[in-house]
Amino acid sequence: MDLLNGNIKSLYFKYFGAAIGSSMIMSIYSIVDTICIGQYEGPNGTAAVACFFPLWTLIFALGLLFGIGGSVIMAQKRGAGDKKEGDKYFSVGLIISIVVSLVIFVLYNVCQKALLSMCGASGEILELSAKYAFWIAIFSPLFLIGQYLIPFIRNDGAPLYTTIAAISGGIFNIFGDIFFVFGLDMGIYGAGLATALGQCISFAVLISYLFKKQCTLKFTRENLGFGTKLKRIVAMGSSNFAIDIAMGVLAVIFNKQIMVYLGATALSVYGVISNISTTVQTFGYAVGESAQALISVNYGAGKPERIRQTVKYAGISAFVIGIVCCLIGMIIPIPLVRFYMSTTPEIIKIAPAILRTYFLAFIFLVFNVFSTYYFQAINKPMLAMVVSLLRGVILSGILLIILPGIFGGSALWFAVPVAELIVFLYVGINMKKLM
Repeated sequence: MDLLNGNIKSLYFKYFGAAIGSSMIMSIYSIVDTICIGQYEGPNGTAAVACFFPLWTLIFALGLLFGIGGSVIMAQKRGAGDKKEGDKYFSVGLIISIVVSLVIFVLYNVCQKALLSMCGASGEILELSAKYAFWIAIFSPLFLIGQYLIPFIRNDGAPLYTTIAAISGGIFNIFGDIFFVFGLDMGIYGAGLATALGQCISFAVLISYLFKKQCTLKFTRENLGFGTKLKRIVAMGSSNFAIDIAMGVLAVIFNKQIMVYLGATALSVYGVISNISTTVQTFGYAVGESAQALISVNYGAGKPERIRQTVKYAGISAFVIGIVCCLIGMIIPIPLVRFYMSTTPEIIKIAPAILRTYFLAFIFLVFNVFSTYYFQAINKPMLAMVVSLLRGVILSGILLIILPGIFGGSALWFAVPVAELIVFLYVGINMKKLM
């Protein structure tokens, strides 16, 4: 694909089709796990997955930190005609990803229960979280490195390959969950095993691309300038890292505030929301990744009109997805909850208001996530970081602490919608200045 001269609309939607397919399949990992666990273990199982979510997010975030950061710079270098320099960024990112994945592996397996306790798990929920995390923790390095490879493969002109990797692992995860959880009666332990093995399959597919003739990614050890390039990668990818870490931090704050003000039943509903919100967030990634591949290379080549066209199509995609996701929650809140877990009369009573309030955030969330990719691609990593921190930790965190103290526990659910609206206004002002 000719990213510098081809039709922008056609190129964007080719990338978007592959990216949205990949994002949807990747979401299956958590969705299927939550459904099977919720049906097998009940509300405590759903709450256990919610408590594990921040740790899962950390691994995901570290992979994207190096992957997005490195691939954006590589695309810019290729757009400017300097492929060798782009290869050096790929190599530096791969080395640090492997090192970090091994460090995380050790810490994760040694301190697992302590980490889960920090995320709000206790008693039966802690035990269930530990069972779910067991196999995922063992294979966590493969997941991190796989997340690193995805944006590079996509920017190498092979977005469909990342979709194949996601589909392969996702299909196994679906049938593996059913087989292990219900067929072998392994419960939440089996769900974790299915997820871990699904990730191994996805990783194997991604690695196989590196040996294909069409692959132009090249590992090199010549004159890397490791420290300098690592700093640039981290600076460029830090906003994506901040997004995902913020999701984890936000989940921890939510878990603790819910237990203080509303109790375990509300926490189980939040477990459902966490999974749905993660899915919507991945749609934002899909829009951002599709646009970033085009914006980065055209920015490097000095073609602003092609950048503006890309932003137009990305913006339309973001708002259509956000509005549709919001409407689903408004129209069918109870079927959504029942889809994820077995319910109680108390859950049926409180869930509609919770979902209808929280889902208002989705109108702006997808576009806000896309904006961080846009700012990265045009060499504005600090703006991307500000957006990530505002929506992920600063505004949402402050509102989660303040609102229930003033208006009562139910006000917790307004924190994220209000934060996303404020960030959207901030993003709009800055994008208008830069266009």
